[in-house]
Amino acid sequence: MKVIEIEGRTVDEATKKALAELGITDASKVDIEVTDKGKSGIFGLGISRPAKIRLYYNENSVEVKVTTKEVIENILNKMEIIAAIKDIKEGQSKVYVELESEKHSGLIIGRKGKTLEALQFMVNLMVNSITKSDKKIILDIELYREKRERSLRKMSKDIAMKVIKTGKPWTLEPMNPFERRLIHLTLQNDNRVITKSEGQGIYRKIKIIPSTSK
Repeated sequence: MKVIEIEGRTVDEATKKALAELGITDASKVDIEVTDKGKSGIFGLGISRPAKIRLYYNENSVEVKVTTKEVIENILNKMEIIAAIKDIKEGQSKVYVELESEKHSGLIIGRKGKTLEALQFMVNLMVNSITKSDKKIILDIELYREKRERSLRKMSKDIAMKVIKTGKPWTLEPMNPFERRLIHLTLQNDNRVITKSEGQGIYRKIKIIPSTSK
């Protein structure tokens, strides 16, 4: 267990300050000892003595959001990439991290997003190991994922039309699981084609086949 001591105008304020400093939103994850309730000035004006608390916490109780920030900044620093975290939003099952970089956004994204995927995989591995959390961390920069999603949806529909017109199957480039699922979902209601995943490993390929070939 680790411990920090914090002062505030009241015990409640000191507690909030301590939780905010650690990035913890759930007070049940820590033990709080009030060492001094403090004392107000005359007629409630001013403070003659601040309230003091001692907060005991386990390193793993520090939330995923804080650890994610530290891990990403450390990795970017070691890679000598000039970038910053623009925003972090933590939900019940995911943590969305938006990066920004004036010089290295293309380097972070990589060819067809593969560097971004590799960075995301590394961050998930490290953060989950430290926090023992199963939350998925999503990295994005310059809304790349949204743009990629729109591009994949359009591409899959365009290729599906070619398959329908020619009657010949078409095999797409290797994609990660999320992208493959997106293609399947985009074309699932088009009964003129069938989509199948082929190959081994993470980056498998999708084949779009005319339904008459079943």
